[in-house]
Amino acid sequence: MTDVKLPRISLEELIDSQEAQLKHLPEEFVRLFVPVVRELAHGQPVQPERLATLAGLPLDKTTAVLREAGEWDPGGTRVVGLMLTSIRTPHRFEVHGHTMWTWCSGESLMFPMLIGAPARIQSPCAATGDPIRMKVTPTSVEQLQPASAVVSVILPKVGLAELRQAACAKSELLPRRRGRLRVAGRPPQRARATRG
Repeated sequence: MTDVKLPRISLEELIDSQEAQLKHLPEEFVRLFVPVVRELAHGQPVQPERLATLAGLPLDKTTAVLREAGEWDPGGTRVVGLMLTSIRTPHRFEVHGHTMWTWCSGESLMFPMLIGAPARIQSPCAATGDPIRMKVTPTSVEQLQPASAVVSVILPKVGLAELRQAACAKSELLPRRRGRLRVAGRPPQRARATRG
């Protein structure tokens, strides 16, 4: 197993690092993203009224964004997913005692920082299909199996309706590669790993 210490960054720094990719998305989506993920992490569908209040947005704008980009319960009244979801995918995400899923493998690494809680993640290797498992805290990746796994994340410039398909096509876990961490707009940085 390998533990990797992640730099402590604020939400503003995370958004700044993805600014080029996020600029084209509606401001309402950017404002809703963190409240939606935090609420869904409790394992229950969420009323759009609550999300509108948390994001400081009018209900009609909140609902419009979530109708275009989110997932809803069968009755169409509560949100069940926006990158973190209660709908099964290949990417398992366990947090607060609940099993959830993520749309893509790469995004699951940032959710513990946004939620403020550790999570256990399991996602298939893009090359072999074998499971890659890890525990991710708000500040580090721990218990990585296999220890040589790496993640690739690219968020292309697309509209909300295409976000899931386009982002997931460019996000994958792989069994091994020399450790390089790339944040959008910055040169690659060598990732430091320690055996745990």
